[in-house]
Amino acid sequence: MLFLLSACSEEPPPVNAQWGTPEYIASQFFIALYNDKDLDKAKALSTPEYADLMESYGNVRQVGRTMMNMSFDSVEVRVNRSGGNLREQYEDSADIAILLTGQHDGKQVDEMRVVELIQRKGRWVVQTVQVDKFSSSAR
Repeated sequence: MLFLLSACSEEPPPVNAQWGTPEYIASQFFIALYNDKDLDKAKALSTPEYADLMESYGNVRQVGRTMMNMSFDSVEVRVNRSGGNLREQYEDSADIAILLTGQHDGKQVDEMRVVELIQRKGRWVVQTVQVDKFSSSAR
């Protein structure tokens, strides 16, 4: 009986960021795309303009593979806390470095993306994701 209760109360994967912060929103954005495979959830964390752009790709797989230039079978999402500058934040904008570590076709994949967020109506939303042209996934 205890097993059934614990299975029903699954918690989301832990994120190394405080709820509501730009780091948390950036992490949740990638968790929505790659772990939850939920395009609507990722769009809800984005500006209307960025949400429309993601929608134009048709589905969450295409957004991840083509727009973000990354593919994962499973992925761990973490805020990059190495180095001194994990976040550049101004009054209404922030740039957050996110580390993505996972598997794709049986191979280890390590990526980093910088997420640009802005504050709209008192909440942080993703404005864009910088794709690293030197990334191992880049074409």
